Amino acid sequence: MAIYTRTGDAGTTALFSGQRVSKTHPRVETYGTLDELNSALSLCACAVRAPQSQPILEAIQLRIFWFSAELATESEAPSPKQRYVGSEDIAALEQAIDNAMAVVPDVHSFVLPGRSESASRLHFARTLARKAERRLVELNEQVNVRQVLMRYINRLSDCLYALARLEDHLAHQEKVITEVAARYRAATQPLTAKANAASLSFHELHQLAKAALTYADAINVPVVISVVDAQGIGMLNWRMPGALLVSSELAPKKAWTAVAMKSATHELSDAVQPGRPLYGLDTHMEGKVVTFGGGYPLWRDGEIIGGLGISGGSVEQDMDIAQTAIAAINMGKK
Repeated sequence: MAIYTRTGDAGTTALFSGQRVSKTHPRVETYGTLDELNSALSLCACAVRAPQSQPILEAIQLRIFWFSAELATESEAPSPKQRYVGSEDIAALEQAIDNAMAVVPDVHSFVLPGRSESASRLHFARTLARKAERRLVELNEQVNVRQVLMRYINRLSDCLYALARLEDHLAHQEKVITEVAARYRAATQPLTAKANAASLSFHELHQLAKAALTYADAINVPVVISVVDAQGIGMLNWRMPGALLVSSELAPKKAWTAVAMKSATHELSDAVQPGRPLYGLDTHMEGKVVTFGGGYPLWRDGEIIGGLGISGGSVEQDMDIAQTAIAAINMGKK
């Protein structure tokens, strides 16, 4: 079916009554401007970020159809069967305005139209609403227009302004969140990489424990194996069957001491003797520091990444087991 009728080729159009008038007639100019506005509102409805704005815009579009249909008739009042804009629709606009303006910060100067695409579209629609209002005022000078329509079109431009402010506010919040997240990622990536490099991997931890257990089992010395990270926090604690109960206390202390003092525990033995620089350290630390062999710091590229403590055999056996385990993961000295 063809959509063209050729009846408007001479520059006239028909109102709902069938009367033909010029396409520049104030009535046609007014509902034609409302048609422009409705098209712009479609773009707005597709772009808005605020979830509550889309249903508001779609409801407004429907009422613009009713508005235009009323203007396309010559009757001063809509018929009972006709859908028309009422005072409740003005109240809905005012509620939408209040809700939007309650979210955005106050402004005390003119606002440039749109800092985001959705807000820009709403501001453009707002200017068309103002244009439609001017056309309606011109029409009202010739025929009687319901005052509800005058009030509705005036309130509509205010509503579109409020929704545009809300869109800019949401876009600004999203921008701030994105920038903060980007800065956080940029700031933490080097730290994360450094932290990963300065810690034992799961594979290294497994190999360390496996080498210690294998060697301890080979020499028939049940021990407790303890590993801490660079902050002295426990990463692994394993007690072989038959290991001395006291070793469960000593091995973690050896590992912690090696990290805390950045030294193998047997190297502290002389330093805590009377007259030496660290005399009384073990006493002041309430037994937390161990000064006999079996504890070793773990180094990588000059950075301490943890500590290993072995307890269960003689001092020499504990040291031997620890050194064998460290050699298995090629953990060099400082």
